[in-house]
Amino acid sequence: MLELNDMNPITNNMSTGTAGEILVQLRLLEHGVQAAPPIKDSGNDLIAIRGNAFRAIQVKTTTGDTFRINRLPNLFHILAVVQLIADEDRVLLDQSKIFLVPQNRIRGIGTQVEGLSDFAMTPELVNELFAE
Repeated sequence: MLELNDMNPITNNMSTGTAGEILVQLRLLEHGVQAAPPIKDSGNDLIAIRGNAFRAIQVKTTTGDTFRINRLPNLFHILAVVQLIADEDRVLLDQSKIFLVPQNRIRGIGTQVEGLSDFAMTPELVNELFAE
């Protein structure tokens, strides 16, 4: 029988990225958008649906004030940048921030989270991004 310490380890990067993806799913659900990871990861982290609008989402998560947008897939609709806020023991979900950047607006956004304020997730932005 496998012992717990025989399992494949979860790296900090894997844990951070997964937390970001799940937080995006949760927040989108609050706005009536269903989102889930595809069965096979071909580059998009989430496929999101509201009404007849289907969107492919790439999620980049950071625990700092900067983020990287290297290795983006060729085709996607929305870049979700998640800034996780944490203390020593846990992620503070209500203090963490999500920014939704349309693919055609990525060029020139830089790598500083503070420069993304125009893309902070709001009901209005979600409505705009998921207009049919």
